[in-house]
Amino acid sequence: MEPNRAILLVGLGGAGCSIVARLAPSLPAEVKVALIDTDAAALVQANGRETIQLGRAQTRGMGTGGEVSVGTASAESEEPQLRRLFTGYALVVLVTGLGGGTGSGAAAFLATVATDAGATVLAYATIPFSHEGERRKRQASEALDKLGAKAHGLVTVQNDLLLLQVSKEAPLSESFAAADEWVGGALRALAGTFVPGALVPADPAAVRSILSTPGSPTLFTYGRGEGPGAALAAARAANECPLAHAPGATTKAASLFVAVTGGPTLSATEAFEAVAAVRMRFGGETTTLLCARVVADFGDRVEVAVLGASTPALKSLKKGKGTKPGEENQQIFGFATEDSIRRGLFGGTPLTFIDGQDVDVPTYIRRAVRLPVGP
Repeated sequence: MEPNRAILLVGLGGAGCSIVARLAPSLPAEVKVALIDTDAAALVQANGRETIQLGRAQTRGMGTGGEVSVGTASAESEEPQLRRLFTGYALVVLVTGLGGGTGSGAAAFLATVATDAGATVLAYATIPFSHEGERRKRQASEALDKLGAKAHGLVTVQNDLLLLQVSKEAPLSESFAAADEWVGGALRALAGTFVPGALVPADPAAVRSILSTPGSPTLFTYGRGEGPGAALAAARAANECPLAHAPGATTKAASLFVAVTGGPTLSATEAFEAVAAVRMRFGGETTTLLCARVVADFGDRVEVAVLGASTPALKSLKKGKGTKPGEENQQIFGFATEDSIRRGLFGGTPLTFIDGQDVDVPTYIRRAVRLPVGP
């Protein structure tokens, strides 16, 4: 591991490499960047950063053709090189797009190798647009289940939701720019945890402990504010960030890490007010960690990033199987939450497609209809 670099940011597959390549210039030196793909052409954007080409014998640098099995085999063929890449890092952030061959086939394997190398793995995965068809949606859904079981934390963003963040006339690049800001801001905050000299320091080991169990329901959100009351404004922006309200996102987290970064005028009182606002929205009853940092060139700007997780729930029993009270893996009854209602109660069921569209997703999301605000 390179000196003073505790976080490894990995872009996997075409979408993941593109996202990470866009984020890399704005990230601090504490974050090392690597791009991994089967398609040799996608690695050209590395700009001197470390790259690993998967499946050189399987794909000859031409990609997987959307075949998940080829993506898996390609990753497995490069296991020794991947293990060397992951060794020594406290936190690996794996960014990928699901639905194609490389991301869907290799993501869970990479998470396993990174975990075996001693890293905590936080995965960020994008889900295909509805118009991309049934096959890619099904591949993404299956890959998401596998990745969620291997990564310590998993954040998902449906590409359809990105269209709702900008006007209808705005170019698609603006939608992705918004997502880049959320993820990049949160990553900068995580990296800051490993830098000495914080106004209110946090133990990096304690931060890692929040994501101690693979499959944890995960919260990962970011907001910013400026001017008077910037810290509280940033906390409220983090509370309303679309990353925290996407279908499948957890609405409450037992453990929270809140990073508050501001200019020279940031006070401990303001940082604690921001944490209180976040706790009111997301919980943190078991553990709440705060890291407050001052960055000279922030001026009157404040950024708030939140990482949260809860212990994975026990899986439900198969139909027809009974169990005694207190027996391990007993079925758990859960109430519908605000966010599960937003998607409907179909999050844990097989996808239902009609004319290539997942009809369990609300129409306004599938068709990118912007709902009116106010009366």
